[in-house]
Amino acid sequence: MSLRINHNIASINGQRNLARNDAAVGRSLERLSSGLKINKASDNAAGLVISEQMRAQISGLKQAVDNSETAVSMVQTAEGALDEMNSLLTKMRELALHAANAGTNDVSQVLADQKELDNAIDSITRIATTTQFGTKKLLDGSLAGANNYDTTKVYRFDVGSDLMARADFKGSAATLNITTAGTKTSISGVNWSDWTAYGRDFALAASSDASNLAFFLKGSMSAFAFTAGGSAIGTDNIGETAVGFFSKADNYLAEGASLTVTVAGKDFTFGASESVADILSSINSQQSDYTLGLAGADQECCSIVRNKLGVGGSVGDITMRLTTGVKTSPQAAATTGTGTGSLSIATTCLARGTQAVASLSNVSIGGAATTINLVADTADASILRSAGYGIAIDASNAFAGAIGTTSVNLNKGALFQIGANANQQTAVDIKSVKAFDLGLGGDSRTTGRIENLASLKSRQSLVNGDFKATLQVIDKAIDDVTSMRGQLGAFQANTLETGLNSLRVTSENLTAAESTIRDVDFAAESAEFTKNNILMQASNSMLAQANQQPQGVLSLLGR
Repeated sequence: MSLRINHNIASINGQRNLARNDAAVGRSLERLSSGLKINKASDNAAGLVISEQMRAQISGLKQAVDNSETAVSMVQTAEGALDEMNSLLTKMRELALHAANAGTNDVSQVLADQKELDNAIDSITRIATTTQFGTKKLLDGSLAGANNYDTTKVYRFDVGSDLMARADFKGSAATLNITTAGTKTSISGVNWSDWTAYGRDFALAASSDASNLAFFLKGSMSAFAFTAGGSAIGTDNIGETAVGFFSKADNYLAEGASLTVTVAGKDFTFGASESVADILSSINSQQSDYTLGLAGADQECCSIVRNKLGVGGSVGDITMRLTTGVKTSPQAAATTGTGTGSLSIATTCLARGTQAVASLSNVSIGGAATTINLVADTADASILRSAGYGIAIDASNAFAGAIGTTSVNLNKGALFQIGANANQQTAVDIKSVKAFDLGLGGDSRTTGRIENLASLKSRQSLVNGDFKATLQVIDKAIDDVTSMRGQLGAFQANTLETGLNSLRVTSENLTAAESTIRDVDFAAESAEFTKNNILMQASNSMLAQANQQPQGVLSLLGR
């Protein structure tokens, strides 16, 4: 064995191992005291990068959860105000029905109903303008996807989150263009000259004006089906058909006769002594698919036109069945006989309407003015849609049935950040529910129309006896409010609350993944600490022994 005193290699080796074991004990102490495997970048550089990215996502997810919960509270605030509006509208409907009971009401009662109706209208506007979440107003139209449009041309303008939540969409003034007008489907009947070729007892024919229709009874049925001014309907110059029995209010079904008219699947049955005018009025008041009306210079024909624009409807939408018995009216010559007749229409008698062609121009998307093409609904061409952008527009027939334009302001609506990253936003269209913006299109009259809910007050509709239109406008307002409630409820349930569940699950799983990378395993680390601590003590002991070895040289020097 060689003995050296200038370099104690054993001591150096012991010092190196002691330093290493001391560092290992320090790291274990740091991990056990902090609970983290990674306390600085040198512990695990790649793991630190991944962990910090995960921490940023987890923090974002937690904020997204808070944002979504706040959004739920905001939507519930708006929905609560709309619930109160529904109660007011229900009360208004009761008032209209009470006022319509004209047989028992005096002037003071109707005035009282009108005053209460006016007050309810004012309350609806007050709720719409004062409902707030913090300082943000919810129901005044400031959170609508579209506003400032002409409500006589457009009754409703829906904008979906597909457009509002786009990062490259900016609110802007746009123009709604009708480039091709929509028209209505009409049933034109058969020609005057060849109606008998169909071989029906009860037939339909067109007058000289192709949009007008006349109903014919063939053969003996003409003698006892209808009466006119107290006498049987006469024959025309052909000598075998009865015409003109749809001409005047004093033309009515004879005794024993029954008429069933089916319009778009709904039956309307009438018996003896009901006038033709009353029959038409009753049918038109109880359905909105078609309008049956007197037309022509002598009002001797009946026009049948589909109320909605577009190609919808078919000849099968209009059918009739006539049953006759024995007419014993004392004002007419007694005629005996029975018979039945049915009306069906050949497909050649149908003149299809046309779909409106429209677009929305100057929409700001991606910094450019974009034109969005709209597709007319096949059931009603006044409904215009763009599925890709979530746009649905309910235009008036007058606007969609003519070439023209109207302006509209597009906005981002109520926009919510519901994700941890950019472009993870959603939006909801919260329209104005002021009285001026409710009930639009409820009154379908072209003249003397009540435009909106507020007009019931300005027009004093109950005092003036306009009960039918009042109910129509109130019912449309109820539809408007309940539709918005349904929209908000669906948004809360299907977007916000399901999103919340997803965010919480994602946050949980991402936290677990981040914990695997960064958190210390105390069982494993405590065992590592014990090992390193024992090694350090052993290193200390061996270093002491190594430091004693050079003293053996003294024995060689005789000391």
